[in-house]
Amino acid sequence: MILSTTKRDEIWYASLADSEGRLVACSFSRSKKAAEESTIKSVPKSVRLKITHSHGGSQAADILHEIYAGRDHNQLPRIALSTSSRFLTDAYEMTMKIPKGKVATYGRLAVRLGSRSLSRAVGNAMARNPLPLIVPCHRVVSSTLRVGNYGAAGAKKNEGSEIKRQLLVREGVQFDGGRILQSCVWDPS
Repeated sequence: MILSTTKRDEIWYASLADSEGRLVACSFSRSKKAAEESTIKSVPKSVRLKITHSHGGSQAADILHEIYAGRDHNQLPRIALSTSSRFLTDAYEMTMKIPKGKVATYGRLAVRLGSRSLSRAVGNAMARNPLPLIVPCHRVVSSTLRVGNYGAAGAKKNEGSEIKRQLLVREGVQFDGGRILQSCVWDPS
């Protein structure tokens, strides 16, 4: 596993790639250390022992920066979604279908994954997402259509929700005060 860290503008992007060059985990932060630590913590301990640091940049950082900035990108990097359950894989794959400029609620994703009672499990999956921005967990919100929290690497307690809101605004999601407009809610059915 190769860990690369690259700075674009004021943001550090850390990416972890497997031997085939597929992205396994990533993170972003204003702090290089926080981006690296968040990326490393998102993989199993057995994998952490196999990590080497790259001294060069990463093509994934360019794509992550484009997504972070809300710009269109031609193609996502190849990824290796290695999860501990079929549910997590399904949740991440469903989240990747949420279009830019739209959001989905935890409950809506839970229903699509089998049962409304899975809403909390969807929330937990988003909190453990090893590929933020690639698996756009920032596009998943509560049924009240408020942003809620976002576990951005290195963010102080109340900064996460502001980072999430900024990501959504850059992608075209519209707000009325603290709530997302209903017209920005994705309906996959």
